[in-house]
Amino acid sequence: MNFQIEQHKKVLVTGGTGFIAGWIIKQLVEAGVCVHATVRDPDNEEKVAHLKKLSIKGPGEVILFKADLLKPESLILLLAVVVLFFIRLRHFYLNSMILRKIF
Repeated sequence: MNFQIEQHKKVLVTGGTGFIAGWIIKQLVEAGVCVHATVRDPDNEEKVAHLKKLSIKGPGEVILFKADLLKPESLILLLAVVVLFFIRLRHFYLNSMILRKIF
């Protein structure tokens, strides 16, 4: 995937423990971006360990936030500091062609 993104801006990725979101987060962290990832349970090491490892490796970082997308009020604070959204929907396939058009 080849796209330009401003590294000083934060990016919100919803569904952080999901397959597609995981790859998006990996690409962003490797590009030096600070990623705010929403997860149902940030204390569930089995589900979030790989995200924490990405943050350690850097150069970007992953900050986990507890959020339930069925409860929009849980996202309000995140939205105040985030510039880009990658919304991972169950039946939505995000590929590099779409990203090239967005960025």
